[in-house]
Amino acid sequence: MRSQVRGQNQDARLGGILLGVIATLLTLLTILALFLWSEGDTPPSYRFWDGLENAIIALMGEYPDRPTTPTGRVLQLLLLMFGTFIFGAISGKVSSVFVTRALIQEVIVRQFTNHIIICNWNSKATGIIYQLLEGNKKQPIEIVVVSATAIEDSNGLSSKGNVYFVQDDPTHHATLERLNASRAKSVILLADQRSQAPDEKNALIALAIKHLEAIPGQQRDIHVIAELVNLNRRRHLQEAGVDEVISAADYSAGVIAQSAMFENMSLVYLQLLTYSDDSNELYYVEAGCYPAQLQGKTFTELSHWISQYSATQSDNPMVLLGIKRSDGEILLNPKRETFDRLAADDTLVVMAFRDVKQIG
Repeated sequence: MRSQVRGQNQDARLGGILLGVIATLLTLLTILALFLWSEGDTPPSYRFWDGLENAIIALMGEYPDRPTTPTGRVLQLLLLMFGTFIFGAISGKVSSVFVTRALIQEVIVRQFTNHIIICNWNSKATGIIYQLLEGNKKQPIEIVVVSATAIEDSNGLSSKGNVYFVQDDPTHHATLERLNASRAKSVILLADQRSQAPDEKNALIALAIKHLEAIPGQQRDIHVIAELVNLNRRRHLQEAGVDEVISAADYSAGVIAQSAMFENMSLVYLQLLTYSDDSNELYYVEAGCYPAQLQGKTFTELSHWISQYSATQSDNPMVLLGIKRSDGEILLNPKRETFDRLAADDTLVVMAFRDVKQIG
């Protein structure tokens, strides 16, 4: 079904291009014929080939011999403008192709691994990239942005040494393979504001990414996060293989409601969602990165141990907020009936100033 839709879109695009070329040629031939006809009333010394030569020179952007009739002069001006437009469009297209290939080749030369890929571009992209850069200052991570259309408002990100821009179609398997998506830390699917169906486009990209997981020797689990526009399309993205579906509407409703109940509560969320040296963020401490002696402890015992450990970490104090189960379930400040004791494959959810790679 997906290949059929893509094939229909390609056929429609090719049909539009073909119609445009035919219309352009017909317009050019009409103006040329009218120009030659208008000069047909000149003296016998004026030859047909002289008129054709003048018409071609006008199309090339040069000003030829002055036509002998007022109609010819008007048509000659039209040929000049038409030629400038046509050759300008052709030159721009050729330049775009070479620039695009150069950008793609520049990125392909690099063998990315453990990088972050951002598909599509919208108004949120710049903020997301700067947050990623800020949150990984100690261990810089490479960020690759791929968009089918040219990105003109990168806000200085092009000068960043570990941010790369590629103009290519992220729905194609070949594009994702060239960018080594199977080795990526995560792939972010932003809503393409230029697309009439951004959620459907992201579903196609997710399907292409999940296809890479089936290739022998490739990474089996590519973490995919997608921005949701239409709340009714959440299930579509989940079934396409998106691991995390994020909608601004979901979060804004909760923040507004809690801010109405508790003044300035929005500032709490703002700090938690902003990477900086002076604010706290939420981090995972994976199994194997905390002492084995914590296994089997209750949440109260874990909180007490973390509190004592935090007292020795003056530069990066931390607070235990919850537990992430191996199946992905998140338990924040759990009750006794929902969380008994820490299992060997559980992950700690902590709040700290910087990423916590290892404790204990």
